[in-house]
Amino acid sequence: MTSNPSQMRYSHLLADWLRELGYSHCFFVAGGGCMHLIEGFRHQFQCIPVVHEVAAGIAAEHFNECTTSGKAFALVTTGPGLTNIVTAIAACYVEHRQLLVIAGQVKTTDLKGPQTRQLGVQEIDGIGLCKSITVRSERLLQPVSKHDFTRLCRLAEGPHPGPVLIEVCLDVQGAVVNRQQLEPGPEPETEPAAGVDPATVSRQLQFFDQLRTAVSCSQRPVLLLGGLLSRRAAWSAINDLERLNIPVLTTTSAIDRIPTESPVYVGRVGTWGGQRSANMILAQSDLVVVCGAQLDLQQTGFAVDEFAPQAEMFQIFPCEHELAKGSPRLACGLSAAPDTVFHQALDCLQPAASPDWMDYTRNIRRLVPFLDPANTAADGFMLSFEFLQNLSLAARASDLLALSSSGGSFTGALQMYHVHRGQYASVSAAAASMGYGLATAIGMSFAQPGQRVILVEGDGGFCQNLQELAVVRRYNLPVKIFILDNEGYASIRATQRKFFNGAYVGCDTATGLGFPDWIPLFQAFNIPCRYLDASDNTVAALSLLLGQTEGPEAWIVPVDPDQTNWPAVASKMLPDGKMASRPIYDLLPPLSPEIQAEVTKYLQ
Repeated sequence: MTSNPSQMRYSHLLADWLRELGYSHCFFVAGGGCMHLIEGFRHQFQCIPVVHEVAAGIAAEHFNECTTSGKAFALVTTGPGLTNIVTAIAACYVEHRQLLVIAGQVKTTDLKGPQTRQLGVQEIDGIGLCKSITVRSERLLQPVSKHDFTRLCRLAEGPHPGPVLIEVCLDVQGAVVNRQQLEPGPEPETEPAAGVDPATVSRQLQFFDQLRTAVSCSQRPVLLLGGLLSRRAAWSAINDLERLNIPVLTTTSAIDRIPTESPVYVGRVGTWGGQRSANMILAQSDLVVVCGAQLDLQQTGFAVDEFAPQAEMFQIFPCEHELAKGSPRLACGLSAAPDTVFHQALDCLQPAASPDWMDYTRNIRRLVPFLDPANTAADGFMLSFEFLQNLSLAARASDLLALSSSGGSFTGALQMYHVHRGQYASVSAAAASMGYGLATAIGMSFAQPGQRVILVEGDGGFCQNLQELAVVRRYNLPVKIFILDNEGYASIRATQRKFFNGAYVGCDTATGLGFPDWIPLFQAFNIPCRYLDASDNTVAALSLLLGQTEGPEAWIVPVDPDQTNWPAVASKMLPDGKMASRPIYDLLPPLSPEIQAEVTKYLQ
């Protein structure tokens, strides 16, 4: 280094630029391949070392989902550091969420040729590996300007959000550069605004004209909110939604966009964790306005033609390809950032208020139980659905709800959770990977320091990333952990029971899985832990448990390995091995004929 103030390491300059972009936190695993980046970043960000790189990506994702100030990115080294974070990158890609990953790479002189497998130490072609699961992947072979670097980083934010991977070769990280040469003039805070595109304006006008026409003819409209509609936009419109008196549904990723107690909230739709009553309401609507939901098979079910079969469907989503995929069928689609046009859509809905329809949907919610009476548990076990409902009611509105991403803790929470007004709940539902819960809670906790985080995860999923308890303990995070202990993978066990006549393999302790002795495990991390019993399964008792300590604490919830998980999509395997599924409103077990008749008036 020289005494010239314009001369500096490129890694330090990158840190300055990231800081200007609003980044405040860095989740990382140290490595030689990113050593200059670590040195440059440690001066500018709160750098949180995690144990495994996938946790860095998950924590950054959910930090950004729940932050009230600042942004987070993930930093990994080359080779295995990058391969370890691929699942987190892929999950953000299919969830349409921003994630910036900065990775080390070997020196430019050590890069392999196109026909060789490896030359540099631990060298892996991260760009080739991640190209299909990022909105952009680039390798810096030389220092690039501030303009080029910041433009690349901003691609993660949209207009169609997703992960961005930037590999920085080791010699580029450590290069001494001239700041003035790489910052040729003041950098605007945003890209220069493009002129108004007449074609875009025309498409929006056409969409809203068609929507107004459909609204004028509709008797049974619903509004379906998805995860690409931000909390800020949804929460700012709650008074308008309640004034409109139109039924509001959400997808799994938008669980907290409208509070459960709102008089217009009528549930969560979908296959995994979708509520039967919500699916039935959607099926009987004659107009569905979808804002920020992708409408993939997890949301629509495999019988796509029976998703809202009587409705005209209008979808707002920031991707032409998603709108053109052909399923479910659309009356009209608009490629736009949901936040920018949400209030225009609500303006179109104003004439559509129908008290009779709203009353009918509320009656469905009253008659069709969330806790299906067909679900039972043997003596000595807690019924997980009842427990999850009580836990959510015991939570304060200021508590953050960290959801797992697969299994019974995931689907049960989506069916049963009561989300309070203004409460944050975060989940990565699209990839549905095991092992997400703990890192999700860590990211949320750093995003809102001091706020209590409530995490429920199954024993199988928790084991996949339990090493991150070290981070929870090191920072004394107020994470309250509940592990549903059913000695295995309940969803896999159910699948093998249903389709393979109970030929169980690799789904529980009896068929080869191993699980820790929970109490000594948490003792090793100096985190209090105990087993719950039936007397703890009340709202009052759980409220007391949650308030016992300021720091982390864990409880083991005994769940019957053979507990049923109703309702469920009716699917069967055909003789040729293909699957046939009923629509998501036609779930098992069947309702009584009397209730069925009363809640399917527009399906008969």
